[in-house]
Amino acid sequence: MTRRHGMLSQRTIRLVAVLLAVGLVSGMGAPYLLQAGFPLWTVLLLVVVVLAVPVAAVLHSERSSRR
Repeated sequence: MTRRHGMLSQRTIRLVAVLLAVGLVSGMGAPYLLQAGFPLWTVLLLVVVVLAVPVAAVLHSERSSRR
């Protein structure tokens, strides 16, 4: 089964783009978030979630393209 506009839907692409932007901001701003009083676990969780989403999307896309 092939899709006409790629492996990911437009909604998924937008979601990944927003999460990458948030990850970029949180990754660069992590020291400032820590200085502002955010707990370390919150900052680390935010960075890990943001990094995991595109990796999961790529793995899902590769798995779907093999079928």
